[in-house]
Amino acid sequence: MALGLANKRVSSIAVDFGTDSLKLLQVLPSEPPQLVAAATITVPQEVRLNVDARHAFLTEALRKLLRSHKFKGRKAICSIPSYQTLVQHLEIARLEHEDFDAQVGLHLRQRLNVDPSRMIIRHFQVGQVVRDGTPKQVVICLAASRESVMRYIETAHRAKLDVVGMHSEPLAILRAFGHLFRGEAGRQQTTCFIDLGASTTKVVISHGDQMVFAKTIHAAGDHLTRHRAARDRINFWEARRIRIAEAAAGSSNRAAAPQTNPPPADAPDGGGLAVLDAPIAGGQQTITATAPTIAVTAADTSDDGDDKDDTIDCIIDELQMSVRHHQSLFPNRPIQKLVFLGGESHHVAMCQRIAQSLRIGAQLGDPLARMVRLNQSGKSSGVDMRQPQPSWAVPMGLCLSEANLK
Repeated sequence: MALGLANKRVSSIAVDFGTDSLKLLQVLPSEPPQLVAAATITVPQEVRLNVDARHAFLTEALRKLLRSHKFKGRKAICSIPSYQTLVQHLEIARLEHEDFDAQVGLHLRQRLNVDPSRMIIRHFQVGQVVRDGTPKQVVICLAASRESVMRYIETAHRAKLDVVGMHSEPLAILRAFGHLFRGEAGRQQTTCFIDLGASTTKVVISHGDQMVFAKTIHAAGDHLTRHRAARDRINFWEARRIRIAEAAAGSSNRAAAPQTNPPPADAPDGGGLAVLDAPIAGGQQTITATAPTIAVTAADTSDDGDDKDDTIDCIIDELQMSVRHHQSLFPNRPIQKLVFLGGESHHVAMCQRIAQSLRIGAQLGDPLARMVRLNQSGKSSGVDMRQPQPSWAVPMGLCLSEANLK
């Protein structure tokens, strides 16, 4: 087999339970990673809001994709969907001789009326602040209901998968781009990842590979699609198809357009990042880098224009608050770049509008760009591996994550 794959240990199968689609990915975690298999299937609109119907669909879809693609083994690492994950920043005055996990649970109960015994909780210490003369530990808390997590594990089990890990989407996003943070220069980078998905927009700010901020914004692509459907008096499915076609047309036009900042002949591949050619600071500054630049065309503006929908403004407001929060904690670590991910990042004009509002240089992320393709030159169940795939950050990160279930 190519590159000796048969003699090497492949990753567990990554299972991304997204709102819009189910994605499966498996790689050989070498440097660079090698693709073993990838597959995806769209979640029908009629099952998205019905929990039982959704899990029944996911079970059958998993069985179908596993039968029809060359995945190796049955071990799986799954994502916990962002819309079912609580992301909360806490400031805790540490008490001697008190269990810190118990203190986190107590804060969740007091602030959010959450019963910690019914939740699976992971927390990450970010740093210290002083409030009213008292030092407090800043903590990012990621929590999901135990019932929801077990439901996804059972769904995978019904498809004959052995679940060895469950991870939240913010951590998976960071791990998908861990190669960018190696070495001293990488550890000094401050990056804001913005994953524009179907039901939520995820925000992750990192210092190198350390997560220092996370937020889930409940405004995203489905809100834009529903607005488009209402405006044009069509159904959701047709509006979704039109928006996807518009994004694809914009990508084709950009690929054919001359680059305003062409890379040198010996430029590296950018580690899976392509420059987003968005004017910053009142249109006077243009982002430059050695990765390919994506030019703007008129086709990119279809989702913004005269739309009265306030979804994008809501996202921008939340992002601006996120940036200000980060600056208040780390005044000496300004965000150096935005990295756009998720299916909605194909709408480049929307990403440019967000970048301009935040006045930060932006790039489009492709977590599969570095990967060596093994017999995957064409389409694989809807995955065109010849094109950028910014919506595959979570599955890629899951492939590079550790097993955390016994």
